[in-house]
Amino acid sequence: MLDLAISTKTDSKRKTIIETNHGVELKASGWPQDCEFQLVAFSPSGKNCEVIWTEHLVQDISNALMTLEGAGALKGRKPDWYRRLQRCATGALLPRD
Repeated sequence: MLDLAISTKTDSKRKTIIETNHGVELKASGWPQDCEFQLVAFSPSGKNCEVIWTEHLVQDISNALMTLEGAGALKGRKPDWYRRLQRCATGALLPRD
């Protein structure tokens, strides 16, 4: 899952404890000390999360769209989800419709 989170405290091992927008508390490695909130990825049943940098997510989305396009997986008019992902990846190298 992806969610926005804020840091709430640190544990005895100096690992940052975060709380997601949906009230889930997790331990986060690599939490940047100079931000108020961050995007995190986690398993719904997990206890830890990974900080996701938006520029990396944008590039990952762009790469996935280029792979789909290159494989010829989408013919004709692109579905709504594809166009939403294109908007999310604006600024990265994107395939053209």
